[in-house]
Formats: sequence, C-alpha cells, structure tokens
Amino acid sequence: MAHAIGIDVGTTNVKTTLVSDEGKVVASAARPLKSRRDDGRAEQDAAALWDAVRDTIRAVVGTAPTAAADVRALGVCSQYSSIVPVDASGAPVAPMMLYMDLRGTARSWEIMEREPDAFALFVDHHGVPPVGSGLSLGHILFFQHECPEVHERTAAYLEPMDYVNARLTGRITATQCTMFTSQLCDNRSIGTTEYDDELVRLSGVDASRLPPLIAVDGAIGPLNARVADDVGLPRDVIVYAGLNDSHAGAYASGALTPGRGGLAIGTTAVLLDTVADKRSDLDVEMVALPAPGGYLAWAENGIAGKAVEHVLENIVYALDELGDHGTDDYFAALDAVIEQVPPGSNGVVFLPWLAGSLAPEASGKVRGAFLNLSLDTRRTDLVRAMVEGTAYNLAWLLPFVERFTGNPMEEIVFFGGAARSHGWAQVLADVLDRPVLALEDPDHAVARAVALVALSRHGDLTDDLDTFVRTAAVCEPTPNARDVYERVQPQFAAAFHALRPIYEALNG
Repeated sequence: MAHAIGIDVGTTNVKTTLVSDEGKVVASAARPLKSRRDDGRAEQDAAALWDAVRDTIRAVVGTAPTAAADVRALGVCSQYSSIVPVDASGAPVAPMMLYMDLRGTARSWEIMEREPDAFALFVDHHGVPPVGSGLSLGHILFFQHECPEVHERTAAYLEPMDYVNARLTGRITATQCTMFTSQLCDNRSIGTTEYDDELVRLSGVDASRLPPLIAVDGAIGPLNARVADDVGLPRDVIVYAGLNDSHAGAYASGALTPGRGGLAIGTTAVLLDTVADKRSDLDVEMVALPAPGGYLAWAENGIAGKAVEHVLENIVYALDELGDHGTDDYFAALDAVIEQVPPGSNGVVFLPWLAGSLAPEASGKVRGAFLNLSLDTRRTDLVRAMVEGTAYNLAWLLPFVERFTGNPMEEIVFFGGAARSHGWAQVLADVLDRPVLALEDPDHAVARAVALVALSRHGDLTDDLDTFVRTAAVCEPTPNARDVYERVQPQFAAAFHALRPIYEALNG
C-alpha cells in the first residue's frame, strides 16, 4: 500500500498527516507557530517553522513506522503572501514577513507613480494592481530597498510552502501558483515557467533573487538524504510542487465539483469555487487565482476564527488585573453557548474586522465592534454574536462570489478549525441559507488533501480526488432563524459603511 506525507503550514500551527492511498489518515501531528505583530509589522521565525515541520514529520513516522516505510510522495501547502528571504542553501537570512505585514506598501504604489501604464498592465497580465497591503511584491521590494544587508545575503525570496520544500530537497523552486502574490507572472494562461519580463521591469524587482519556476504540478525531486535520515523517511520520497492553502482547500472540500463551494474558517475565512478563466473584479476585491488545471475565485473574507479566538482569550477567559478566568480550551463551551442563546444573540451584532476588511470591500483602517449592547446583554450573547458576525461577513461576500464565477453554490463544504463546532456550522447554514456540510476530521482535512494530491501526481491513485471528500454532517437552514438573520444582514453591511469614516479618522 502506498502512503504519502501531507504538510499544512498555517499561520498558527503546522499540521502533518501520514495518509494511505485509500484516503485514511494513519497518523497526524501538529506544532504551534508564534507570530510577532506590532505597528504594521507581522513576522514569524522561519527557522522555528522548519523545526516545527521536522518535528511533526518525526512524530507521524514514530507513530506509524511501518506505513512510513511505504511513503512514496510528499506535498506541502501553506498560507501565502508571506516571504522568506533564503540563502543558496535554503536557510533563512531574515524573519518571514507575513501577509498581515504592511511594510512595502509605499514601494508598491511607487510603481504606479513612476509608470503610468503599470495599473492597466498588471491587471491585464496578472490580475491584481501593485497596491501593497500585505502582498508579496511589497515584501520583496521592502527587503530589496529597506534592508540592503538582507537583500545582499538573499539567493531567493520564497513563499512558505516553497521555503519548506527547499529545506526538504535542497532545491530552490516555485511555481506560477505559489508566486501569485509576487505579481510577476502572466496569468492569462496556466502553466508558465517564466516570469513576465514586462511586470518584472515595471516592478523594479531584482530578478536574480526570484526563485526558478517549475510546472504547477511538477516534481521537485527526492528528499535530501540528510533530511530523510533525520526525519525517518525513505530517501527516494518524491517532493511535489507546493500548493497555496486555497488550492489545497479546493481539493479538500470538493469545491472543483459544480454546484459545490468550499468554506475554510481558520485564522481567516475564504470562500472557494472554480471560475472559467482569468478575470478580475477589483470593485469587490476578487480575482481569478491560477491553479493546477484551471482557476479559482480568490475570495478572501479576512480575519474570522482568529477574531473569535481573540475575544474569547482576551475578554471572556482573560487573565488580568480583574481576575483569573483562564481555561485550557477557549472553544470548549462554544456549542453549548450557541445552543443556549437564540438566533440574533438578543440583538447584539459583532463586526469581525479586527485586522481590517478584505472582500467584498477592503479597508485596512476598519476595526471590530460589538453593536447594540443593552443593560440586558450577557457575555454569552457576545459569544454567539461573534460566530454570527463571521457568518454575516461571509453572507455579504457570497453573492459577489456567485456573480464573479457564474456558479451558484447549492451547497457549501465547511472545513478548518471552526468546523469542529456543530453550532458554528448551523449558524452558517442559517445565515447563508444553504446546506452546510462539515468535513470529517476538519483539522486535518487540508493536510490529508495535500497528501492525496501528492499520491495522485505520483501515479498511486486511480480514483478522482473528489471521491475522497468525506463529510460528517449536513446542517440545513432553519426557517425561524432565517427570519431573524434576514432582518439583521442588511444592517451588518450598513454598519461597515456608516462606521468606516470614523475608523479612518481614528486609525489614519
């Protein structure tokens, strides 16, 4: 029986699975990642990330050594629009700049200031104009111009999945898909292995620091012998081209199937669906993301699960001068609270934009809030309102996604850490007015999918990947709840527009 390793590098943790060619997760492991955020800066220790990857591989090998001896392929996906500068050996020479890091935005805008045709050409060739706001192009330009000592030591600027693959194989590579937010590829067709000369010229990026591109579904090569021996895997394991977590999520949820959309809620929320060709709708912050075999609608909704976690950790279960209200599991009582508080949270509405908003309207200045508090409001109302707020934000986005793709989402497959909560899934079904199907083992669904993609590329799967999508439960919309949410939903979007001038004045 063939096996594969799937690695999912998120913002808050690394998850690794050992998966059989029957789709069974034989072993899994996870390690946390820490971020540093302040004043527009957001970084992670790339060396610590690599240590976490190695630890998780060792853990799954130790749990299932017999299956590990039959591992033939390995795949990696990660969060993206995060840049690691590496030397020729693939070792980091500076911390990784995360997608929340806004440094480099001014350098991106300078492109359009000095090149009058840049906006139109970037949109035509790539899909996204050079506006910074956490995109990798801005990160690369920041290192190049603001950190010359780092740039001098850098052999290549890599996204996290490509960084991990470089450490695994000793070979520095990337693809048109993994380098999407570098904004330097012509995405009018899928499969290019060259950067767009005109985009590189307009950007001013030092092309000698760009990683060579391979096919979007290509093989990078076997594991580095020292790495293989270190983690306990066979030396002939083939490592395949990395995936963005949006690509991996589409495979995990079966979003490539007509009529089915994927919904990931972890640190952020994203809706996934296929789109027929390259297109952009910049009014609602949506573009077509190149993917193996076609395009995905890029519909990033912004902070979601992280907003709920932040309020639970720092308000509901805070440890501070007011007392010790700590708990080992912030989400342990979540379903009980959702069940106990009625739909609409007794009038409380939560705005989840703790780090700014993305699609369908982007603003780096807006922030979160609880609205409509009264003398009757209890903290349990706040907890349910947070879950509803993430759903309202997605319901605001959903019709724009369907208009963009031309495909109605008749059902939505839900995965990510939030999908462990049945109550969260039911709120989503009620607010979105669609059946919501939660994946089995949602925590490991993406890493499992990445392993299956690697097995498929290696030729060890004969079935279509959609046949491996396994759902645990179906939540149908509840009529009485729909009546409440239909009244509140328009006010959610109205609150964004009403408060935006205030936020811009406060955070300008």
